[in-house]
Amino acid sequence: MQKKIFLGAFVLMTLSIFSCSSGKKLSESVHSRDADGREVKIKYPQQQTATPQNINMSYDFEQLFTPAQNSKIDSLVRIFERSNMISIKVVTLPADNVAGGNFNNNNQALLKEWEGVHGNTDKAMVLSISKSLGKVAVDYGPFVGKLLPRNEAEQIIATDIQPVLSSGQAFDGAWKGLNDLMDAIRRNIKI
Repeated sequence: MQKKIFLGAFVLMTLSIFSCSSGKKLSESVHSRDADGREVKIKYPQQQTATPQNINMSYDFEQLFTPAQNSKIDSLVRIFERSNMISIKVVTLPADNVAGGNFNNNNQALLKEWEGVHGNTDKAMVLSISKSLGKVAVDYGPFVGKLLPRNEAEQIIATDIQPVLSSGQAFDGAWKGLNDLMDAIRRNIKI
């Protein structure tokens, strides 16, 4: 008897879910009525586009990492993107690769470049590291900014990455820094 009741409840719940589905795609406009009965157009936000497999997420132009370490960083940020839909691009840059000699502007340009891959930069972050310049920069879109306050990001960079740039432990600092940045984002996600 209990099995029949459970099965009946399951079937009823399944039917109600399917009958409530509007069949609309999330990127399509739908119509609704406001409290005064006026028709209102609602547009759902588009889902973040995942980074295609043929596009790297870690670029080691300064050759601070071994190929295996660079691959490990790429895998780490891909896993984070799959679980949190926030894409992180990691770039190491020698001084002569910094456009216009301005490291911070260069990092912001790299974030803007990510827009071509993802359609927008709301859920994107770029971490640039330059041992030759002794600088680290992080920039991110507004959605990430809600989850990662600027002072917290700068503290992680100052504590984890910056101190080891001159030592030969750039990978260890980048690895720890990335993990701490991702942990801070995860902590601030409210369900």
